Amino acid sequence: MIINTADPVRNSDILPPAVAHVGVDGELANAPGMMMGRVVLPAGSRTQRQFSVNSDFALFIVEGAGELLTGPAHAAEKDTFEEKDFVFIERGEIFTIANTSDAACTIVFTLVGANTVEEIDRQFVEAPLT
Repeated sequence: MIINTADPVRNSDILPPAVAHVGVDGELANAPGMMMGRVVLPAGSRTQRQFSVNSDFALFIVEGAGELLTGPAHAAEKDTFEEKDFVFIERGEIFTIANTSDAACTIVFTLVGANTVEEIDRQFVEAPLT
């Protein structure tokens, strides 16, 4: 059993403008091939449209509600999610996550395919959000 007593790593680069707290990664466990943590997306905000070349996202919605927009802008599909939903985003899928609730949306994630934030091979399909 691994017990992590260190403070989580604050990194806002996983799903901008969401703030991610990484709890398990290659720094804690020897090359697990994945990372786990928590993402907090502010009310009324959304992440930058992006896709990952080498990692799949598995998301569990702890609290809040929103929309997952997948695919290119000219053929995007919209799905809604709420508390206790599970969302899977396959590597290569263009996506954005929007928080449609009045409070922060908290998501527990597993990112399979990278040991650290620096190993995520991501491509952004829009300019950074302001």
